[in-house]
Amino acid sequence: MLRNSMRSISMLAAFAMAGCASVLPGDPVMEDARLSVNAARNNPQVVSYAPVELAQAADTMRQADDLATRGGGAAEVHQLASLARQRATVAQQLARARSDEAAMLAQRKATDAQLSADLSRRQAESAQMQAAAAQREAERAQRIASSMRTDAYSPTIAEYRRRDNERLYEAKVTYVRAVVGPPQQRCWVEPAVVDRSASGVNVPGAIVGGVVGGIIGHQIGGGRGQDVATGVGVLGGAAVGANVGSASDGLVYSQDVQRCEYVPTSGPPDYWDVTYVFAGREHRAQMTAPPGAIILVNAQGEPRV
Repeated sequence: MLRNSMRSISMLAAFAMAGCASVLPGDPVMEDARLSVNAARNNPQVVSYAPVELAQAADTMRQADDLATRGGGAAEVHQLASLARQRATVAQQLARARSDEAAMLAQRKATDAQLSADLSRRQAESAQMQAAAAQREAERAQRIASSMRTDAYSPTIAEYRRRDNERLYEAKVTYVRAVVGPPQQRCWVEPAVVDRSASGVNVPGAIVGGVVGGIIGHQIGGGRGQDVATGVGVLGGAAVGANVGSASDGLVYSQDVQRCEYVPTSGPPDYWDVTYVFAGREHRAQMTAPPGAIILVNAQGEPRV
């Protein structure tokens, strides 16, 4: 019994002496911790993405070295060294995770930027194509109006000539309007911010509406008056068509937009639009010269010059 008690006391004394013993140079626990901290210091990822955790590991390792230098107990020194090694490992793991996350974020931003650039390019190309198509339609409408004016104007003047032995009458002129000619269209393309939710502009609808409006407007009036009506019809039809089937998805973007304006034509009048009354009925005619207060007409109320 006494022998067993002496053995337990001897073991406790040995443990106590080991805990109080100083750390010797080349201690494996200290060397392992120092290698882990130095590896973290030399890793650019750790320096960039886990500087706080790296500083904590290095500070703990410095505490372990200072305690070992002052002759501190091996147990306490080893505890600090192990903590420094653990913190260095955590710094490495966090840096690797944060680096991967930053790379994914950068790739996502690059992809989004490329998609945005592609969308802007396609919108610009679409706007240019639509502007060119609208310009071609306007030129086509002008050519049609010009050809129809040439075909319709000449026989009108010939019909106003007096026939042989035709009895003429006087008719009172009530209204005269000098017509200079159709306005000139001027178009250009400029960048603009487009809000589809606010404007809902339907450019293809505007093109189709402009063509239909031009055809309908051309049927109003006669001679040069048809040109003016055609231009008004193109503008009105484009305005109506632009609002048909408009989107409301709230998309806001920048694109090249065609702008057009009509500049009044200057110069002498092309003809005079004359309104007169004969036999209690109102008549209209286009004349190449300004009339007086009275014009000559035949029995049917047709002008004669």
